[in-house]
Amino acid sequence: MFIDEAKVELKSGDGGHGCVSFRREKFIPKGGPDGGNGGKGGDVVLLCDRNEGDLQAYRWQPHRRARNGAPGQGRQCAGPDGGDLILPVPPGTQVLEEGSNRLVAELTEHGERVVLLAGGKGGLGNMNFKSSVNQAPRRTTPGYPGEEGSFRIVLKTIADIGLVGYPNAGKSTLTNLLTAARPKMAPYPFTTLHVNVGVIDYTDRFDRIVMADIPGLIEGAHENRGLGHQFLRHVERCSLLVFIIDMAGSENREPWDDHRILERELRLYSPILAAKPRIIVANKMDLPAAAAKLKKFQERVKDMVIPISCYSQEGIQEFRDKLWAAVKGPADQRPKAPAPYVEPALAKRLAKVHVAKVVAPKAKAKPVVKKAAKPAKARKAAPKSKPVVKKTKVIAKKKALPKKVAKKKQPVKVVAKKKAAPVKKAASKSKAKKK
Repeated sequence: MFIDEAKVELKSGDGGHGCVSFRREKFIPKGGPDGGNGGKGGDVVLLCDRNEGDLQAYRWQPHRRARNGAPGQGRQCAGPDGGDLILPVPPGTQVLEEGSNRLVAELTEHGERVVLLAGGKGGLGNMNFKSSVNQAPRRTTPGYPGEEGSFRIVLKTIADIGLVGYPNAGKSTLTNLLTAARPKMAPYPFTTLHVNVGVIDYTDRFDRIVMADIPGLIEGAHENRGLGHQFLRHVERCSLLVFIIDMAGSENREPWDDHRILERELRLYSPILAAKPRIIVANKMDLPAAAAKLKKFQERVKDMVIPISCYSQEGIQEFRDKLWAAVKGPADQRPKAPAPYVEPALAKRLAKVHVAKVVAPKAKAKPVVKKAAKPAKARKAAPKSKPVVKKTKVIAKKKALPKKVAKKKQPVKVVAKKKAAPVKKAASKSKAKKK
């Protein structure tokens, strides 16, 4: 059983206490304090390991605790540190704080280590408190307690390909054909209750592709209907989405309606999924109604469609080759991301605005051309009046310049002051003669 979520209670180790000890040896009187420090408590460490497949180990053992540090000893011996608690998790694991759902850590690469809870620091022995004033201290410090908390570990499978489709579309059967995984197959919906991860081996290319099969989606999966909302997170990190569609309509549904609803559910769940490249696989082509519906489907949907039959195994080898080209082939051969979705009502409004912008300049351009062609005589008379206006403007500017200059200089006031001085002197002379 594939376990992709688990709740755990974790605690790091406590630090060891400091020691009170005095040196007591023959021929060494007053040896002094020699109590050692306590050891550090062990840390809780998350280790990303690609050899781990799921979180099954934490479902049955949710309570984990690191070792405590040992107390200090005499002769200045420090206590040993407590061992770290190493928790191996598969790539793509997220650790969320219980209650607040705050993302604490995320591990995606093999060998990555994250200290989730730090161990407590060890206490100090009495040898750290000796001085010239206090030569026999009996003071120590206790070890610090370790950290603890409740966490929720969630696995987001890192796969190259994610299979998406309605129940009974053939996802589990295709996984059985291409990989060594053996998911349950039955003629009733929701036979897949958990994620199945399989590996497609390409022995001629010495490589492989990881494929994730999630439970079937139904309309309203983004609102937590059915089982899809719980497992859609596993295809968020896939580089390619493969839509498995029942092209024969054996479940009394039309294939184009299935495709439209699947696109809508992915878009409403996460814009990341809506922007991923995809390939459409038309399954159950061995049924008689599949060929006619495939033609109608290709007229409505422009994405790449690969017809196969899991029952007769027709087109399986071609599908394997196209998967390789789409995931690990050259960049120009890989499918591109779909165009951003626009609501139909908004698309109509944008179309009307676009048509109005295109038509408006043509209607205005015609009358402008006619007016420019007819009044040819008016253009000849125009140049005669233009130079007259220019001359009058220039003359007016020349006449206005000297007036402004005369106001600034003001010579009249300066002359009046010079003449006033000699008049006063002459008057004083005439008065003296009379006397």
